[in-house]
Amino acid sequence: MPGCPDEGAHKAPRDRSLEGHYWFCLEHVQDYNKAWDFFSGMSQQEIENQIVRSMLWDRPTRRYDGFAALEESLHRKAWQTYNYTDKEPPKEAPGKPPPVDRNMPEFQAMAIMSLEPPLTMKVIKARYKELAKKHHPDVNGGSPESEELLKSINMAYTILRLSFEKFAELPER
Repeated sequence: MPGCPDEGAHKAPRDRSLEGHYWFCLEHVQDYNKAWDFFSGMSQQEIENQIVRSMLWDRPTRRYDGFAALEESLHRKAWQTYNYTDKEPPKEAPGKPPPVDRNMPEFQAMAIMSLEPPLTMKVIKARYKELAKKHHPDVNGGSPESEELLKSINMAYTILRLSFEKFAELPER
């Protein structure tokens, strides 16, 4: 710690990965540890996943009965079919969900329309009609804010509709 004359004999984690450490004197390491929060910046789901992994000592669980090999073989074949490849599936960290890019236009469109997946086209159309009626400028006295909001809603609806059309064109698996 800057200005501290005592020896830094106690280590404290730099971040959640626990890879690097700071070295402090006893007084400063205690202050640092009181203020440090392992779960800072994590969503509720990430916190719950971390707690479950910690209960299992961060190790994956595996079946030891006769069906374990069959289950793994079926998982591999399903992955290969889904991804149109003969390659082996990638080894994933246990309990870690695949990353989702929340900046994709589809997720932004769902946020504008206050929708959550899974969605159907029927749900999207109903929400669009509801929002269009509520925010139409004619209903709101020609308000420029309503007009801009309606433009955003129209764009969001178009993005989601095109995504569904593209999804419908995918070959059956």
